Amino acid sequence: MPLILLLLLPGPVSSRWDLSISIIQHKQPRSLGLPAALLRQRYDQRIGVVCMMKGLTNVEQHLLLPHCVYRAHRVWWVHLGSSLSVFLGGLLVLLLLKSCRLGLNSVGTALPGWRCKRLQKEWAVKVISAQHLSGQILMVIFFCFNTGSFLLYLLETAKPVEYCMKEHDVALLTELAFHIVHLLHFGLRFLAAQDVLQVWVEMKSLVDFFTIPHSFITIFSRRAWLGLRFLRALNVLELPLILQILGLLKSNTSLKLSRLIAILVATLLTSAGFIHLLENSGDPWLEVRNVVPLSYFECIYFLIVTMTSVGYGDVHAYTVLGRLYVTLYIALGLGIFATYVPEVVEIIINRERFSGRYKDVDKLHVVVCGHITLASVSAFMREFFHEDRGEVNIRVLFMGNFCPDQELEAFFNRWFMNVSFYQGSVLKRKDQERVMMHKASACLILCDRYATDQHNEDVTNLMRVISIKQYCPNTRVIVQMLKHNSKAYLQNVPNWEWSRGDDVICLAELKLGFMAQSCLVPGLSTLLTNLFSMQGAVETEDESWRSLYKEGIYKEIYTEYLSSAFTGLSFAQASKLCFLKLNLTLIGIEYQSGKEDFCVLVNPPSHIRIKKKTLGFLIASDAADAHRASFYCSVCHRDIADISRMKPCKCENVTIASSSLLSLSARQPSLGVLTSWKEAESDGYVSELESEDVMLDSTGMFHWCNPIPLDDVSLTRESAFVLPLNQHVVVCLFGDGDSSLLGLGDFMMPLRASSLTTPELKTVVFLGDPNYFRREWHHIQYFPKIYFLPGSPLCTADLRALRVESCAMCVVLSTFSNPKHVESSMQDKEAILSCVNLFHTRFSREATRAQGLSGRRSSYGYPGPRLPEASEPPPSKGTTVPLLVELVNTSNVQFVSNVEELKSSASMTLTQAFAEGSVFCMDLLDSLMAATFFNANVPNLINTLVTGGDTPALEAQLAEDNHLREGTMSLRLSTLRQRSKLAQLPLDDEPLHSLCCITYEDLFVQALDSLEILCFGLYRLLDPPNPSMKRFVITTPPGDLPLEPTDRVFCSVPFHKSHLLVRGRAQIPEPTQQTDEPQGS
Repeated sequence: MPLILLLLLPGPVSSRWDLSISIIQHKQPRSLGLPAALLRQRYDQRIGVVCMMKGLTNVEQHLLLPHCVYRAHRVWWVHLGSSLSVFLGGLLVLLLLKSCRLGLNSVGTALPGWRCKRLQKEWAVKVISAQHLSGQILMVIFFCFNTGSFLLYLLETAKPVEYCMKEHDVALLTELAFHIVHLLHFGLRFLAAQDVLQVWVEMKSLVDFFTIPHSFITIFSRRAWLGLRFLRALNVLELPLILQILGLLKSNTSLKLSRLIAILVATLLTSAGFIHLLENSGDPWLEVRNVVPLSYFECIYFLIVTMTSVGYGDVHAYTVLGRLYVTLYIALGLGIFATYVPEVVEIIINRERFSGRYKDVDKLHVVVCGHITLASVSAFMREFFHEDRGEVNIRVLFMGNFCPDQELEAFFNRWFMNVSFYQGSVLKRKDQERVMMHKASACLILCDRYATDQHNEDVTNLMRVISIKQYCPNTRVIVQMLKHNSKAYLQNVPNWEWSRGDDVICLAELKLGFMAQSCLVPGLSTLLTNLFSMQGAVETEDESWRSLYKEGIYKEIYTEYLSSAFTGLSFAQASKLCFLKLNLTLIGIEYQSGKEDFCVLVNPPSHIRIKKKTLGFLIASDAADAHRASFYCSVCHRDIADISRMKPCKCENVTIASSSLLSLSARQPSLGVLTSWKEAESDGYVSELESEDVMLDSTGMFHWCNPIPLDDVSLTRESAFVLPLNQHVVVCLFGDGDSSLLGLGDFMMPLRASSLTTPELKTVVFLGDPNYFRREWHHIQYFPKIYFLPGSPLCTADLRALRVESCAMCVVLSTFSNPKHVESSMQDKEAILSCVNLFHTRFSREATRAQGLSGRRSSYGYPGPRLPEASEPPPSKGTTVPLLVELVNTSNVQFVSNVEELKSSASMTLTQAFAEGSVFCMDLLDSLMAATFFNANVPNLINTLVTGGDTPALEAQLAEDNHLREGTMSLRLSTLRQRSKLAQLPLDDEPLHSLCCITYEDLFVQALDSLEILCFGLYRLLDPPNPSMKRFVITTPPGDLPLEPTDRVFCSVPFHKSHLLVRGRAQIPEPTQQTDEPQGS
């Protein structure tokens, strides 16, 4: 090649050769008799001609150096071919070995194994595994070597893509050393691999194949090629793992941010390397190369401008291969950048917004954590800052280990004066310090009501409780739970103190308890829900049942310390005083029987007297009305007719401090029962116990029987038809063997409360899948008077066999609904289909003749009675069947009743179906968290009214073996039965008929004076036409409301007045379980 150049120059050949060498090496040429400038100009012209003939550009003139082995020739294909040959050759060998192994195995011949190979594999796994310290150290070291290789590549980009080397420089030797380390890492991975073929084709191996062989080719050929060394930039993807090993990344948000940034950086650096290689190499098929000398950083600038869709045009791709790659990069990279860049920006912004600290030490605050969603947060805030609570100067700090979405963030922005959100976890001490957990008034933990794995959800919340109590032992904690047995574990949590106000709200227990009480007292679930939740102002309709119903939903339960004017009065006297003078309904008190023992008593007997500073449970329209009970003076306020003019007086020292916030008392051994049975006996409270042969559990709270095998209570349609069923409870279950359990023990406990006498125990018949019911049976097998019919609630024949037309209540429960994955309208499809099926079922009017049943004897020892020869004809339409349906989505209430009108009902509580007491939803229990915070006695009152006897003794018993045990009848257990119970009495029957009351005030006063019965609501027929005889609930009616003969009265009846509940009733006995009952199918 130099000979051609020399022939074009005049003068001796030796002089021309020296000149070419000096010019190529950029040295000053020796004088040949010509001016140096002219000589250089002539030489540049000739060398350009030679480069053009060889297809070389001016930037590739270094390939003409005399020390180049392959002068004027590009050998990049040798470097690339070496990499491909290593990869493809090894892949072929591995495939052949695998095929041979499979072939030998197919003929029953296995290759011999070597123990040494197994030991080497175990050693290699231990060395490179991140689970061991040695593996973590090696991962960091290998990452550093990969980073060093990429930095060397950046330095080499200043040189041509391909150039000759006269001698081996330091950069080449350093790179060779790095590649030897990479080769060692590849060997360790290959030895530790379970599948060597998979390791051979993984990304790390491909990077090694296309980078390591270049160094060895360069050593022997002295021809360097920049090649694919930029692939070492993919090592950036390992950065998040390395930062985790070093302990620099601890949160999920930081880990996600680092991964997103690593993907973006790796994509950008790798693509810039491709552009740099293609543009500086030119298109290989052209005779005259179109090489464009772009630097690596110019390529990065070009890609960033392209991805941001700015496109200045100052730098662009010239080669065909470069433009083709840019086209593919735009198609793929644009999606990556458009997806990841906004996420990175959002995380960075949100880290600044939600990673702060709460610093306002002068204002009370509460921390809310757990399941934070728009639905749960909006329901909580609606109850927490309800206008009826007055001015609530408390800041709510929500904490969740996630970044809120746009809807949730917009909600927080609307409540910015009262709400702050902090991203973090209460499981970490530093996050608790950020929200000043140790100074918080309380920490409220919300649960996911629709969790598929309820046990896991409860355990997660238990971990939050343990973490809070460990770091902040004096902080009050209120936690939501799903399963009843999860409550027992809280007793073992360190620093958990009921006396501090720590409490638990079991949603499944309360939901089933509300529905079970409605089986005994129809409409009670609606009445209690209205009392424990707060409603906003709505328009009333004159002269309509809706106006009476809406007046009642404004009433809520408040607690106040009763003034000294109540001291010494009996409960009946105090309740009449509140009703007549203060327009309040006193339904219960917190009674102190010892120095530290408190219990909640609803309608206690007359021998209980109001003590000084007794806490009363009052039904009032708002907190201001209830507060009058705390400063009422019998002297100053006796003659005040307008209670709005009643103000605190100064004539005596009355208690005016409200107990609406953090009124705490010790956890009680029993609810609704005197804590000391000896005291009750000495006061003459235990007077005449009914001489009935009953069996109670060891806690004295429930009727009990020996555990019964499921087959003994299983029915067929034929055996169910001959059962003398009347005024029984039919429970329709939708579930299968894989469904989550409802916890039917919580449903049966109120129905088998020991405060109920034997005639009051209603027979309960379950209808559903036997695979599901068998899983529930061991929780309810010790409750008497239970039957099970395998079948389907959608089968009309099964419903007819159970005489659903003559039942006291038909309850529909489902375990299939999952609102996270199902369309909202389809969440309650099973329950809705069951209602529609029942509504359109017609039943025969023929009276059913009672037939004897030769079966197992009653658990109380006497055979089941028979029905009379004739009874009242049952209804002819399914719409008259008393129905109570559980709904997941409140909007689906429109499908439950065929007469529902939702034109102006924005809330489920304002619908006709809810006013009737026909539907119930767990969403209605959201208000209990806020109510418990402001009034720590609310859970005790709810347990007294609803659960039938949920006590710490019961929780300890269930925590020990999750079963009720038989109790030995004693005076103590008999005393525990002596608690009031909720009932519903007809106004046109005894014992209320003899009172001859005109208005509700007359009924309230006379029932207390004559019968010791506390009235707190009415169950009245809807306005005509009402062919189905549906009723609606009136919560604590006004005193001047006229009564109707068909009204039924919600009331609390003391245990010693239980005989009043059967007076005047049609004496139709109920069936009892027999010993030789027909076996179920």
